[in-house]
Amino acid sequence: MPHTQETETRQIVVNLAQDFLKAGLVVRTWGNFSARLDKDTFVITPSGKAYEGMQTSELVTVATADGKPLAEGSGKPSSESPMHARVYQRYSKIKVVAHTHQVYASALTLLGTDIDLPEPWQPVLGTTRIPLSAYALPGSKKLHKNMADTLARSDARIVLMGRHGAFILAETATECLRLAEDMERFCTHVYAERLGKAITHRPDIQSDNDREKSLAQKWQKTTQEGIAISADSEVLPWLSGTLNPYLDDFAQICGVSVSQRRGSASVVFDPAAQVAICFGKDEADAKNVRAVLEKNARAANIARLSGQKPIPAWESLAMRLVYQLKYSKQANR
Repeated sequence: MPHTQETETRQIVVNLAQDFLKAGLVVRTWGNFSARLDKDTFVITPSGKAYEGMQTSELVTVATADGKPLAEGSGKPSSESPMHARVYQRYSKIKVVAHTHQVYASALTLLGTDIDLPEPWQPVLGTTRIPLSAYALPGSKKLHKNMADTLARSDARIVLMGRHGAFILAETATECLRLAEDMERFCTHVYAERLGKAITHRPDIQSDNDREKSLAQKWQKTTQEGIAISADSEVLPWLSGTLNPYLDDFAQICGVSVSQRRGSASVVFDPAAQVAICFGKDEADAKNVRAVLEKNARAANIARLSGQKPIPAWESLAMRLVYQLKYSKQANR
C-alpha cells in the first residue's frame, strides 16, 4: 500500500476511536478499532493505550491471515485482533471494525439470546435480528471462536457479545459510528420497555448533578484518591445489598463484588446517603469507574428479568488480577 494511503487509514482509525470515546460508546482504553490496509493486512489500536492523544504511529499493523503483528517490537495489538482478522478474512467489503462496550447494548446481552428487530428498526440497522455471540473470557481463543461461529450463522453488521459489548462491521468509518449509535438508541428503547419505566441518562461520563458534586467535594477531603459519586437511578436498588459482575469490565475495573464494605473494590455503597462512591487514581479515572458501575447495574437489572446469573467469582477474580497487573500498567505508560 502507498505510504500516503496507509497514513490516511491510520488517521481514520485514530479519529474513529476518539469519536466513539466522545460519543460515550467506550471508556478508558476499552474497546478496539481497526481498518483494512489491503487484502493481507490491517491496522488496529494497541492494547492498553488511552484513546485521548493516541498517535497514528502507535497503531499496529497486523496480518489478516492470523491476527498477529507483522513486525517484532511494533507494539502489542489489541488482544481481540484475531477477531478482527476473522472479519476481514470473511468479508472483502468490510473496511472498518469496531468493538465497543456501549452501555445499553452491553446490558441487553444479559437477555441471553438474539434480539429480533421490529420492522421500523430493520432498515436502520440493516438486519432483521441482532445476533448474540456467546460469552467467554476477554481475549481468549474461545471468545474469538464464538464470534466466528456467530458470523457464520448471520450476515448482520452488528453483533452483541455476551457480558462484554458489541461488534460493528462497516464499509466506512462514518457508517461504523452511525451503526453503533443507532444500535445504542434501539437498545435503550428495549431496556426501558423491558423494565417498564422511563430511563434517565447521564449526559456524558464527566457530568455530575449538584448533589453528586457536593458529596464528591466532601469525600475528596478524606482521601488522596480521585472521587466520583453516583446517584444514578439504576444503581439505587442495589445500594443495600451486593452488586456482582454481570459484565466482564465491571469485574476488571470495579471488583469481584461491590457492597457497603469497600475491601479491594473501587466502589463502596452508602445506602444512608443513597449513593455509590467510586475511587480512581484521579477524578477522571473515578468517573470512568462510575460509568462501568452504572452500566453493570443496568445489566444486572436485565439479568433479574432473564434469570441470568453473575459471572462466576473465580473468573471475576482472574479478570481483576489480570487487569491490575497488566492493562492498567499499560494505560499508565
